Amino acid sequence: MSTPFKIPPKIAERFQTLKFKLMFLITLLLIVVVGIPVGFFVYQLDKNYKDFSINMIETASQVVYQYIFDGMMKNDSLMIQKNLELLAMEPTIQLVRIYRPCGTILYSSQKEEIEQNIRELGDSTVFLKINQGEIEAFVRRGNVYSHHHPIYVQEECTPCHQHKGELIAIMDIHTGFTQSEQLYSSSKKLVLVGGILIIAILWISLNLLYQSQIESRLQTIIRGFERLRQGDFSHRIKMPGRHELALLAEKFNHTVEELKTSREKEEQLLQEKLERADRLVTLGEVAAEIAHEVNNPASIILARAEYLREEFQARETDNSCTEDLDIIIQQIEKIAETTRSILHYARKRPTTFSKTNLCDVIQQSLRVLEPRIKKLNVEVLLQPAPQPAIVWGNFNQLEQVFCNLLNNSLDVLEKHSRKQISLNCQEVLEDHRVKKYRIVFRDSGPGVPPEYRDKIFTPFFTTKAEGKGTGLGLFIAKKIITNHKGNLYLDTTNNKGATFIIELEAFHD
Repeated sequence: MSTPFKIPPKIAERFQTLKFKLMFLITLLLIVVVGIPVGFFVYQLDKNYKDFSINMIETASQVVYQYIFDGMMKNDSLMIQKNLELLAMEPTIQLVRIYRPCGTILYSSQKEEIEQNIRELGDSTVFLKINQGEIEAFVRRGNVYSHHHPIYVQEECTPCHQHKGELIAIMDIHTGFTQSEQLYSSSKKLVLVGGILIIAILWISLNLLYQSQIESRLQTIIRGFERLRQGDFSHRIKMPGRHELALLAEKFNHTVEELKTSREKEEQLLQEKLERADRLVTLGEVAAEIAHEVNNPASIILARAEYLREEFQARETDNSCTEDLDIIIQQIEKIAETTRSILHYARKRPTTFSKTNLCDVIQQSLRVLEPRIKKLNVEVLLQPAPQPAIVWGNFNQLEQVFCNLLNNSLDVLEKHSRKQISLNCQEVLEDHRVKKYRIVFRDSGPGVPPEYRDKIFTPFFTTKAEGKGTGLGLFIAKKIITNHKGNLYLDTTNNKGATFIIELEAFHD
C-alpha cells in the first residue's frame, strides 16, 4: 500500500496565511476580469475569421469554376490549362489544379504537375480522398487555405459523360492569406500575449502593493507584540499615516504605555508589601528575642521572690511584706505567662496534623492577645462546645487563624464605642451524616462594606492605614482552613458587625 502524500508543515502554514489567500483571490479575479473577456474576444474573432476565410475561398472557387466552365463545356484541354495559368497570376491564388479521384492531376497552373499523382508531390501538398456524394473539404497549412471542390457530371456534361451525378474530378485551389488576414493573425497573438502580460503585471503590482503597504506593516506590529511578550515595555511602533494599521500601531503604543505604568505600580506595590512583610518578620523575631531575654530574669526574680516569701512565712514576720511579695510573684507570673505565649506563637514548628481540641486553640489565642484585649477594654463572650471539639489539624496553624481574626476585630473596635467579640463553637450535622464544628466569630464593629466583600480574601488587599496591615492575614487564614478541609467565609446575612464562620469536620476514628 502506497503512503499517502503529506504536505510539509511549513508549506501547509503558508497556505493558511492571509497573503496566500489574498493572492489566490486576486489571481481568480484577474482571470475572471481579464482572462475570460480576452479569451471570449479571441474566440469570437477566430470564429468570424474562419467563417470569413471560408466564404472568401468558396467565392474564389466559384470564380475559378466559372472561369474554366466554358473550356470544360467545349472539352478544350488547352483552354482549361491556359485559364488555370492565368488565374494563378492573381496575388491571392497560389495554385489551381484539377485531379481525378484516384489522384492523377489532369490540369495544373504548374505544368510540371500534370500527369503526376498528387500523393507523390511531397509534404506541402494535401491529398484528400473525396468519396461519392461528398460536397467539399477545407485544409489549412500555415498561411495557405486549400479548398478541394468535387466536380460531378451535370446535365450539360452528358454529351461527353454518360453517368449523371458521377464524381469525375476534384478542383484544388490554394489561396494565401491577404495582408489583413495576416495582420489579424499577428493581432490575435498580440491580444493573447497582451492579456497574459496584463494579468502578470497586475498580479505582480498587487502583490508588491500588499507587500509594501500591508504585510510589512503587519510584520512590524507582530514584532512589536513579540517584544512585548519578551517583557520589553520600552518598544514603540513607529508607523506614519492615519490608515487602519497606523491606528492599530497607535493603540498598541497606548496599551504598552498603560501596561508599563501598571507594571511599575505593581512592582512598587509588591516591593512595599515585601518590605512591610520583611519588617513584620524582623519585628516578630525581635519580639521573640525580647520575650526570651525577659523570660530569663523574670524566672530569676520569681524564684527569689518565692524564696523570700517562704523565709518571711517561716519567721512569721510582718504580714504586709508577705502580701507585697505575693503581688510581686503574681505580676512576675503574668510577665512569664505573656512571654511564654509570645514565644509559643512565634516558634516555627513542623506542620504535622494530630487530634486537636478547638476549644484549647481558642483559649490559647485569647491568652496570647489578652494584654491587648484588656488594654482596649473589649468584652469577649466565649461559648465553647459542651464537650471537647476534636478535629484533625495543626494546633499552631489554627491558633494563627483565630489570632488573625481577633487582631482584625481589635483593630476595628479600637475606635468604636461598643467593643464586643463573641465566639460560639457548636456541633452540627451535615446531611445527617457528617459531623462538623461551626465556629461563629462576630464583633460589634461597623462590618465589611459590600464593595469589599469579594476582595477581603485576596492577597495584599487591606483597608487599614499605611503601615498597619499587610493584606495577607485573611488570605493565609483561608488557606490554612482549606488545607484542613474546612471552609472560612464571611456571613453576609448579618448586617451588624463582621461575622466570620469557620467550619471544620469533626475527627472520627
